[in-house]
Amino acid sequence: MIKLNKKLRIGEFGRVLVRFGSAQIVSNFLRLISGFIVVRAIDPEMYGEFIGVGVYMGYVLLGQGGILNGLSRELPFEFGRKNDLYAKNLAYSSFFLSILLSLLTALAFLIIGLYQLYFGHLIVGLVYLSYTAIGGFQLLNTQFLPRLYFRNKDFDSLSNQNIKIAVGTFLTVPLVYFFGIYGLLLRGFVLAIYQFGLLFYNKPFKLQFTFKLRHFKTLLKTGFPIFLVGQINPLWTTVINTYIFSVGGALNMGLFALSGIVQRAIGVIPAAFSSVIYPRMTIMLGEGKSIKAILKANVRPLFFQFGVMLLLAIVGAILMPPAVDFLLPKYAGGVKAAQWMIFIPLAQSFGALNNIYNVVKKQFLFFVSLITGAIVGSFFIYFQVYQHGFYLEFFPQGMLLGNVVQQILSLVFISLLIKNE
Repeated sequence: MIKLNKKLRIGEFGRVLVRFGSAQIVSNFLRLISGFIVVRAIDPEMYGEFIGVGVYMGYVLLGQGGILNGLSRELPFEFGRKNDLYAKNLAYSSFFLSILLSLLTALAFLIIGLYQLYFGHLIVGLVYLSYTAIGGFQLLNTQFLPRLYFRNKDFDSLSNQNIKIAVGTFLTVPLVYFFGIYGLLLRGFVLAIYQFGLLFYNKPFKLQFTFKLRHFKTLLKTGFPIFLVGQINPLWTTVINTYIFSVGGALNMGLFALSGIVQRAIGVIPAAFSSVIYPRMTIMLGEGKSIKAILKANVRPLFFQFGVMLLLAIVGAILMPPAVDFLLPKYAGGVKAAQWMIFIPLAQSFGALNNIYNVVKKQFLFFVSLITGAIVGSFFIYFQVYQHGFYLEFFPQGMLLGNVVQQILSLVFISLLIKNE
């Protein structure tokens, strides 16, 4: 019995993962409910217009060029080496760049919005104007500020903030219910500012609005290979969404939003595990641990994650058709695609191990696995559309196939890293 208890006992890191993962599940349950209510209140074509503009954010986020990817690696690494002051100076320079890019993004959406309004395109113009905040704060909310949270105590703070953000997402739903598309735009505007306020106010350390060119050079040298590799899947997804929006139109984009809601609600679990494991791997490397030791210390929680994801995917796929027919009948045309999309996070269950490529700065093999999967998935989509016509379910099917290929190849290459260490 004593031996069994020892095997089942989890350490501080395990408790952090459980708390952070649980907070993500709770917060994303609220987001899922909120998302269903929102799409129920908005016609698919109108909702597709709103999220269609959001597709361009995938291209906007390319502007940082790898600086913030370098920060993700260097910040915990330097803290692990006890170089706290230098690590903070790297963060200060990254903060300067993030503010600059955010202002340029907001200005671009403002100009396009005013241009659309000038020519009488009221809804389109207002959509772009709402993105002055949604897009303007995107880089800070999703790329820069979360990277400052990398220690165990930081993830406890981030867990609380994620729940508060989810509660805000839920409480602002009445804006959409009572004011339709106008409420949707106002809601997106307000939530972007609210999320920034929480993340900035609770940041782990104070930020200074200063920069040094040598910091950019250091971060770019580390971060550009990570950025190049890390942008393959986001860019692949952005290209697919752009194709759906431009060829299928706003209606199909709106129907495909159901897949997006499902993926965001469930995909956040592997993303959460990865965001906790990545800095821990980097700190361990800074402490002198081997690749094998780093992987061994981080693989066990992923088996638990796989079991949870498998259960969620099967149950979700079974319950989705009757749930959508009852709650969102206008979006019934997107159910098949969403059923396939729900299995993509399952295929990413062990993706947190791929952080080791960035930690030890050996991204080439990971790049090969990612680009191979994206090519395989893209060819699948192309041939399906070419032979059978435009059906939404072909896109998540291709993405799922590509992700499976990526994960299998990346695990094979990780074994080579261990062998050649």
